[in-house]
Amino acid sequence: MKAIKSIAAAAALVCAGACLAASPAQTSASVAAAPSAAGASQLPASLGLVEYLALVRSLHPTLRAMPLRQRMEQADVQTAGTWANPTAHYGRKPEEKEWGVEQSLPIFGQIGMRTEAAKLAAATGEAERAAQVQDIMGQAAQRFAQLLLDQEKLVAKQQAMAQLDQAVKIVQGQIQLGARSRYDGARVELQRAQMQVQLEQQQAQTVAARAALAELLALPNWTPEAVGSLLPAKLAAPEPTFDAMWQQASQRLAPLQAAHAKVVQAEQYTRQQAREALPTPTVGVTRVRGRQESYGYNQVGISIELPLFDRKQGPIERARLEHAQALLEEDAAQQQARQQLQQALRQRDLLRKSLTNFESRGLTQLAPLRQMAQDSYRLGQSSILEWLDAMDSVSTHQQEYLDLTLQVWQAEWQLNAARGQLPLADGVVGGGCVAPGCL
Repeated sequence: MKAIKSIAAAAALVCAGACLAASPAQTSASVAAAPSAAGASQLPASLGLVEYLALVRSLHPTLRAMPLRQRMEQADVQTAGTWANPTAHYGRKPEEKEWGVEQSLPIFGQIGMRTEAAKLAAATGEAERAAQVQDIMGQAAQRFAQLLLDQEKLVAKQQAMAQLDQAVKIVQGQIQLGARSRYDGARVELQRAQMQVQLEQQQAQTVAARAALAELLALPNWTPEAVGSLLPAKLAAPEPTFDAMWQQASQRLAPLQAAHAKVVQAEQYTRQQAREALPTPTVGVTRVRGRQESYGYNQVGISIELPLFDRKQGPIERARLEHAQALLEEDAAQQQARQQLQQALRQRDLLRKSLTNFESRGLTQLAPLRQMAQDSYRLGQSSILEWLDAMDSVSTHQQEYLDLTLQVWQAEWQLNAARGQLPLADGVVGGGCVAPGCL
């Protein structure tokens, strides 16, 4: 029973969200009514990551169906603890008639073993659903971060377009004064046309990213706007060591809990098959009466299977092999999880360093570079190509910086996922920042 409680506690992520129902009798009705009760018109037009993940917990079709699976497993436990029905018979002969009842008696504890196995199967299903919830929530967070990135890129493109419009005015003024040729005007107009195409493409990507958020909730008419920042939060000082992180992760990761639950279930199934090999006796009571009811008597009998040929060798051996396989899978899951944590930590540190270097060395030079290129053109010290090249370089570096912020965010999320410390999984909430470390 301790193993069941530990597995169920580790899988509490499911019950914290999708598997939380008011009562078993209301589960089916609430699942069916959820989409209509929360239509696109009733959802917020803009929201942060915490609010979006809460909506995913409530409205994602797979998560909404999980309480039904949980109730199925509870029904399996009830079935496993139920005794077989007695068998009634009636017979009639020329001189007498008889009727009686037979009942199988699993006196070797088969009912208890079956019930325990069903409970462990339910605990395994709970742990597997917890891992599935983690995957779905991770997918939702990735889509939210992508929308936030596309929105910021769209704003950057709009700003670049506004700067090109200003450049067009400057070039046209220079042409009217006779300081520049019509070539400069044609070249800057071509650049603005190209920028317009890029702007429209970015708008299309942003619309697609919003549709991807609504897709997880099965609400195609919802067009949300993401609120937050991809910039990472400050690291805790001092940050836990890798060994401390792994110690925490090994106790909290849903895939590891699911793998351990399979081991416990397979071990119990092996014991159950060994117990099922013991024959189950059947006791019967029969009443016999004569035709004229001049005589009658009771007859008591017992029957039992003789395990001469089939002693359940096949099921027992299969159960042992399944247990051995579950042990190997658990060991493989442990090694993979440790490797993922190590790799995620290394990747996070490298990307954080790259972001810091970009901000300190490159990002601060973009605005001065743009202004110097504009002043140089106005003073006749550079050509239109040099000015446009500077503007294009500034825009490109801005886009690269935004891409880098998403990579850092993804690295932070992967690290927290590898540590078993994701937002909302621990009841942690926060404000506008969407970085995993600031939730």
